[in-house]
Amino acid sequence: MATSTQSKNAPGTLDGLFERTTDAQEQFAAAYRKAGHAYLDSYEKVVDRAIELELKLADSTGQDWLKGIVETQTNFAREVADTYASTARTLLK
Repeated sequence: MATSTQSKNAPGTLDGLFERTTDAQEQFAAAYRKAGHAYLDSYEKVVDRAIELELKLADSTGQDWLKGIVETQTNFAREVADTYASTARTLLK
């Protein structure tokens, strides 16, 4: 039985358990958002590097028609990646 000196948020009370659970959930959510932002930063860097590589390879062939196709494809890939990243960042807020 709880005494009058025992705190409402003491370790043995239901309120204390609820408060600790809420704190743990907030910490987990913060860590999840941080990891999500780190993943998205890495994803954007990888996409940019892959696109740069594709453009360099197309440029080195000396074929204008191939370069045009690759530029169109990389522009589309960049737009898709940017849309994905911005949408994911919105969801992580």
